[in-house]
Amino acid sequence: MDPYQWEEVVCTHKYASKSINSRGRERSLKDDKLRSAFQRDTHRIIYSWPFRRLKHKTQVFYSPKNDHICTRLEHAHLVASASMTIARALGLNEDLCEAIGLGHDLGHAPFGHHGEKILANICKNYNIQETFHHEVNSLRTVDRLAQMDRDPEPGLALTFEVRDGIVSHCGEDLNTGQVKMQKGEKKLDNIKTRQEAGFPCTLEGCIVRLVDRVAYAGRDLEDGLCAELITEKDIPQDIVKSLGKNNGRIMGTLIRDIIEHTPKDSDYICISSEKCDVLKRLIEFNYKNIYYHDDVQKYKKQAELSLNTLFDVFHDFIKKSQRFTDKNVMRKFENVKVYNVFNGFFSDLNYTQSDSDEKIVLDFLSGFTDNYVKQTIQDLYYF
Repeated sequence: MDPYQWEEVVCTHKYASKSINSRGRERSLKDDKLRSAFQRDTHRIIYSWPFRRLKHKTQVFYSPKNDHICTRLEHAHLVASASMTIARALGLNEDLCEAIGLGHDLGHAPFGHHGEKILANICKNYNIQETFHHEVNSLRTVDRLAQMDRDPEPGLALTFEVRDGIVSHCGEDLNTGQVKMQKGEKKLDNIKTRQEAGFPCTLEGCIVRLVDRVAYAGRDLEDGLCAELITEKDIPQDIVKSLGKNNGRIMGTLIRDIIEHTPKDSDYICISSEKCDVLKRLIEFNYKNIYYHDDVQKYKKQAELSLNTLFDVFHDFIKKSQRFTDKNVMRKFENVKVYNVFNGFFSDLNYTQSDSDEKIVLDFLSGFTDNYVKQTIQDLYYF
């Protein structure tokens, strides 16, 4: 069946997004008769370098040696999968949910949300931009920084709907448990902060925004148990009774609740007030017992020192080398691998004089994985 015919059959919701009605791409692509525009976006995301790097960016723990600790790659798949289930039940577009879910964290900093705060401070100290929000950087990543394999053209040329879902995916919506789609005009290129991003323009984006909360709450609980920061007895029994005792059951309970409590053909996605309240308490439990646990907090100083040091090192190098054009400087450091990587990054993305050195370094550093930060520090300072 033609992909656009498929959308007509299955996307029965009044506000379902159909790719034939997409607001388009910033850069046109050749027609593809086998895939809808949103399916193509999914494939463009999974073929990109930033997507591959998600396997070495962790959620809560810094570069854990335990293979069962959640990575951002796993989180992206969890969000995409759960969002698609909800979309199918509500008559919305599964393909759009998949693309947004897989791409929503492509611009996340190394070392999770703490790394995000460190880069925000760097932005302030160097007057680079107002702040650093990972969802805004995710939009910049898919628009400007990402590359597909050896494609010479930077950026993924995604549809407006996927880009909008990515930049608008973040924000705690647990006071009302409701995420309402934003209608009307929206200029994504003007968005600089989380607040400016607002709510998604599609219901599929609203699903991903709500599911993002659902997906990390139960999975982080599992990580806390796996790392022996908490035991099953520590988890409040009213939470277990209401949501379930493991991540699979928690996800299943909340997904069903969202499907059952979102009114037919409404312009919002919601969770019941009862489950919303329990979910809030689960997240509060995670903050107190996992995120703020001494074994997690002790790595924050290491992350801060590492990212600040690397920013200063790359900032100094790009200036001394006159943006990699001073042959004497380049020859002196030709055996330092990360400088060659930095040079390649700069060349591939076609930076111009209007791009500040500080912004270029921020772009480069924000794409690092936890592992690559540690490896680079070792390469530079430990012989």
